Amino acid sequence: MMSERDISKGCKRGNAKAQRALFDRYSPLLMAKIYRYVGDDDDAKDVLQDTFVKAYTMIDSFAWEGEGSLQAWLTRIAVNTSLNFLRSRKRLSALSVDTADIDDPPDIAEEATATQVNSLDTSTILEMVAELPDGYRTVFNLYCLDGYSHKEIAQQLGINEKSSSSQLARAKAILAQKIKKYINEHNIDNYYEQQYE
Repeated sequence: MMSERDISKGCKRGNAKAQRALFDRYSPLLMAKIYRYVGDDDDAKDVLQDTFVKAYTMIDSFAWEGEGSLQAWLTRIAVNTSLNFLRSRKRLSALSVDTADIDDPPDIAEEATATQVNSLDTSTILEMVAELPDGYRTVFNLYCLDGYSHKEIAQQLGINEKSSSSQLARAKAILAQKIKKYINEHNIDNYYEQQYE
């Protein structure tokens, strides 16, 4: 198996084996990340293809900084390509709305407990994230899953920081409702009570 450094060197030389290794190693990870942003399999495949085209053409700008740096570089390209896709489809237009014009976050009478949330598999939670409206999903992904600050999100999306934090609060509220509903519909409380009786 080629090391990350060898893959990057090979890609810089235009080596087909290294390019294939780059795709094989990172496409599952990037596909999952892109899907979180665009919320559709076919769109995610298109964005993934665009991501690798950009990576192959921009590889000379990549600077090795140790193990994991190639993955981090590809991830940034994938996120930026996803955001560009959403912009091109005008799916982020709601983000520029003044926060005063947006309804308050949904009221959550009962939030799911940490044990209940931890009982859900990752794919179920990611499906819930994918169902969020585009703006909420984008800010949630950038902040919670990719570690961007509200300042960075505001710069990336051309909005103010208050809009970013407001979108995040709404995303979290909707997710909490979805999780609580899923738990109630699937009797997860009853399952855990039976396990520990």
